[in-house]
Amino acid sequence: MGGATYRPARSRHHRRGARWGAALGGALWLVLSGAVTAQDQNENDGPALSFGLTTGLIISSNRGLDATSPGSTTELTTRLDFDLRFATPIQSLTLSGDIGLRTANGAESDDLDQGIFDPNVALDYTRQSRDAALNVSAFVAQRDVTSTFLQAIPDSANFDLLTDSGTLLRFGADTALELRRQSPFGVTFSAGYTGLRYFDTTSPDLTDQDRFRLGAAFRFDLNPALQATLDTRFSTFEDDGTDEGRRDTIAVNAGLRQSMSNGDISLSFGATNTEDGTRYTLTGGRSFVMPSWTFAGSLGITRGVDGEIFTVGALALTHTLRNGLINAEFERSVVSSSDDIQQDITTARTSYSTQLNALTTFNVSLAYTERNDTGIDDDSSFGTISLGLQRSLSRDWSMDIGLQHRIIKDSFGPDTRDNRLSLNLRRDLSIRR
Repeated sequence: MGGATYRPARSRHHRRGARWGAALGGALWLVLSGAVTAQDQNENDGPALSFGLTTGLIISSNRGLDATSPGSTTELTTRLDFDLRFATPIQSLTLSGDIGLRTANGAESDDLDQGIFDPNVALDYTRQSRDAALNVSAFVAQRDVTSTFLQAIPDSANFDLLTDSGTLLRFGADTALELRRQSPFGVTFSAGYTGLRYFDTTSPDLTDQDRFRLGAAFRFDLNPALQATLDTRFSTFEDDGTDEGRRDTIAVNAGLRQSMSNGDISLSFGATNTEDGTRYTLTGGRSFVMPSWTFAGSLGITRGVDGEIFTVGALALTHTLRNGLINAEFERSVVSSSDDIQQDITTARTSYSTQLNALTTFNVSLAYTERNDTGIDDDSSFGTISLGLQRSLSRDWSMDIGLQHRIIKDSFGPDTRDNRLSLNLRRDLSIRR
């Protein structure tokens, strides 16, 4: 991946940030003053508005995970998030979002947008009856691509390690209609669209993308303890940076699940047809549910588009302690990446959290993800170790202290590392009418 050195003009961002900052400040003052007087109203009446204001300090030793010229960066941030919900017994409408203000100094300060950063808004509507349910959601989100981050790809376990400058605008919508919910036979129809747009970058790696999705899932309750499923999906992918044109993918997955007294047994078979060939996967699974712990595991094989055989599977273990929780997960899968290229993904996570007292929680977590583009000598991995301490200061004030170590390894360069210290103060308020 390329490392673009393009620097967008700062004056335009400063003017835009000043206008947005003044508007945000006025809106924040109005909302805060209204929340203080309305906070103690009856919480069971009318629509509900909740929001939070988070002020943070972040110090990073190598925020951009730069292997050639690392340097420290200090950021001061303020984020305002909100959640507005209207609900009745049969339907609900939720509007949520957040927006941030940032000032930065240090190695990455010239690449980071000062002022407004990473605004986003989402809308979700749900309506249900005894035998049917409808869900519609939409979102628009903007994000800096100023330094390396993990970019989540919908319907894929893939991650992209981006080391370029620019701005990413991501938007989309999804809808699902479930019919015959109380019947032995049920069906769910779904459709969706996701678009990516990049701005202020000259990197050839960052190109606009569009993905459309259609699906139909069928449920068959063969008896009270045995259920069969059939899931069919069709998607199209277009990338402005390639000459391949549209890539179509068709996936069919069939499953069988037997409920037991302490868990269930499952068997599934899937076939995914891509432009590069067809991939087949067969897996079996078993889960256990006990008073203080749960376990779920699966094991199977995948035949890749080139005929290569992979062992795939997953393990998940959760153990409830007297004052805490231990969680461990491992997964090996062969999936399609954001541009439908086959990838071998291995992910491992473990975490431990404990309640030190009535007001304080401590947690530690480790995560590791390794990606291999099958058929291409391109391996990448990303790992994090995190420590966190959360403290409730009052009814609506809380503090979060975090320490994180990040490391990236790939086939084309040395390992790069970053140590990050963060301190956040947050206030949560709610209004009901």
